[in-house]
Amino acid sequence: MKQNRLITLLPSTDVDLGRWLLQHSGVSYREEPNAPVFHELVFWMWRAPASRYILFVPEKGKARYSGVDDILTYLQTVPGFDQGLIPDPDREPDEHFEVMDLQHYARSTIGDELDRWCYYHLLQNRKAIWPSITTGVPLYQKAGVFVGMPVIRRLMNYALKLNAKNAQEALQHTYAGMERIDNMLSDGREFLVGGRLTLADFAVAASFAPIVLAQGYQGMLPNQAICPPEMVPVIQKMRESPTGRFIQRIYDQYRPVQSIASHERGVTEPLNSVEERRAA
Repeated sequence: MKQNRLITLLPSTDVDLGRWLLQHSGVSYREEPNAPVFHELVFWMWRAPASRYILFVPEKGKARYSGVDDILTYLQTVPGFDQGLIPDPDREPDEHFEVMDLQHYARSTIGDELDRWCYYHLLQNRKAIWPSITTGVPLYQKAGVFVGMPVIRRLMNYALKLNAKNAQEALQHTYAGMERIDNMLSDGREFLVGGRLTLADFAVAASFAPIVLAQGYQGMLPNQAICPPEMVPVIQKMRESPTGRFIQRIYDQYRPVQSIASHERGVTEPLNSVEERRAA
């Protein structure tokens, strides 16, 4: 039986945002996750840019949606899409600008920097990184990662320019991003923009999730107990910050629960209504 397909690089923060938006909109799909490096081949076979890490293939028609922005374009045509996520540029121009600016900052600036910091540390610890790069991937990829981890580590170190200096600079950029969000939350607001749930809330939560090991993130983040010791105090500090608490609250209140078993099968059946999802 045909069904919507989601081709992904499993641990990516943009991928988790894409999953979240599909689930929030009531769109079911079968995820086909891929391990780092191997995803390049898979996306090439789909004739899609691997740099976007996520490809949505609807069961009907020949259209394909590559990246979060394309998926958002698709979702705005489905009945279950929460139109309030993106303020109308004509009726709410200021809110629209702020939401789009924040989501772009979270994904393109903080997301990239945080990836660099996380991968630098986690790639040095096979046990910590293993679930994030192999859960649900094809058997040949899991075997390839098992045998070729040293090569994959070198390729990723080269592609992402991973070294101690760049990792520390990335962490400082992340701290600056957390401070920006902390300042926004300092007035006691529940949501970042316009007094309601928007794309900015989802994007900030997903993009910053790895630095607080957010519960509910579906990219298989490691347990803190097996993280490299250099990461632990940073994670604990960030969890206790206003932004860290905000991230976990958004996941707790607005992210449908998915078990590891269902992730292994790749099937995601989101809740049926916005009200049910918000009560989850």
